[in-house]
Amino acid sequence: MKIAMLTRWNATCGVSVHAELVGRQWIKNHDLTVFGPTLESVSGDYHHRTTMEDEEFVIRGYEQPKNIGEDGWVDDRLWKEDYDVLLVESVELMPIPKLLEIFPKIRAKKVAIVHEGKLPEYEGFYKLNFDYIVCFDDRYEKMLRKRYPEEKIHIIPFPCNPVVRGDKIKARAKLGMPEDKIILFSFGRQPRIEYNDYLWLVEELSKRHSVEYLAVRSNGGHLEETDLLEIRLERLTTERSYDYLHASDIHMVPKGDTESIVVSSTVFQCRGSGCPIVIPDVKYVERLNKEVVKYKGRDDLKEKVSKLIEDENFGKETLEAAESYANRNSAEKIAQRLIKVFEDL
Repeated sequence: MKIAMLTRWNATCGVSVHAELVGRQWIKNHDLTVFGPTLESVSGDYHHRTTMEDEEFVIRGYEQPKNIGEDGWVDDRLWKEDYDVLLVESVELMPIPKLLEIFPKIRAKKVAIVHEGKLPEYEGFYKLNFDYIVCFDDRYEKMLRKRYPEEKIHIIPFPCNPVVRGDKIKARAKLGMPEDKIILFSFGRQPRIEYNDYLWLVEELSKRHSVEYLAVRSNGGHLEETDLLEIRLERLTTERSYDYLHASDIHMVPKGDTESIVVSSTVFQCRGSGCPIVIPDVKYVERLNKEVVKYKGRDDLKEKVSKLIEDENFGKETLEAAESYANRNSAEKIAQRLIKVFEDL
């Protein structure tokens, strides 16, 4: 099957995570071409920081507009080549007026994967004639039914990295981390306010345990190192993030709340690492249960993290649930489900 993807690629954002998880499965058995945004058009985008060199199947083939509804350039190979399927991820990030112009020229079946957490107000968004619209859960489906026929909307969950267990001692030696401490770990570029609960927590835990908090960031931001907090500046690949997760005892995910419908790509990336995930009880994990440890308020956070440290069965329960979910919704299985959709169109 010959597939074209119009999406972000090699970026630190949920759109890119989804595209890369399924795309790297498809290149094993299918002819895949990825049209990513020009690096100039995303140079000021907080969420688009490339993590590696582009692969040979990637074309920097469109301009990402600064605002929804603005026009932009699209590489003519998108409509001059014969593809079986065109997959577009996060439509509002695309030059929609140009897509409206070229869509009739594209003979491929057209599928949208919706990352938008609210219905866009720009009416041109809804004029793009997709054959099939994929969303991640029932919250998105309910929202989309307000503007699309029910028969076009289908739920296919966000994919997960495969389950990969590691050796904690070897991972710590590789990364130069202390062998004898309880390591709390976070990565990303979230604002300082989203770390405040965890900075408070490590101070509280240090009264009873030998503990350290390690934050890996692609920029320094407004965090400052302390006796209990180590900051490393590094732009993590998936493989490298798993090294850190294998070396750590607990993965602390900084997240604020939002009014939008959202999922946490970080959680889906890391669920199979064998490191329990702690996260605030916010919309990002609204549809998850035992797969993560959710907390409400600092007292609840301290109680649950202490239980993870002191009660082996509690940690085992959340890891089993996380790994079961990751296996059911692995990137390989989700990629196959999408291929089945393409074949049925």
